[in-house]
Amino acid sequence: MLNFLFLLTAGPRTEAVHTAKALALAAGAAGHRVEVFLAGDGVAHAGSLAGVVPVTLCDADLRWRQTQPVEIAGVHRGSLRDLARQCREADRILVFR
Repeated sequence: MLNFLFLLTAGPRTEAVHTAKALALAAGAAGHRVEVFLAGDGVAHAGSLAGVVPVTLCDADLRWRQTQPVEIAGVHRGSLRDLARQCREADRILVFR
């Protein structure tokens, strides 16, 4: 079993979220562990990934892009400290930008 970390920084006008979601589902079905960290413009994808895999989004990026952040069930708001921990625990890291 591998631990995957997907780092998604691509904005809403890309296909990256669909690719990340499909790969996450396939990896999970194969018995691997997958986590997603959303940063930069990637925070816009929290709703579409919630409930699919564990999602952490960069709270600082969320606050910078929105005046009143909305809570989304199944999405953890974190920081670069969380990203550092996820990187240490990951066997493979895939970046979608």
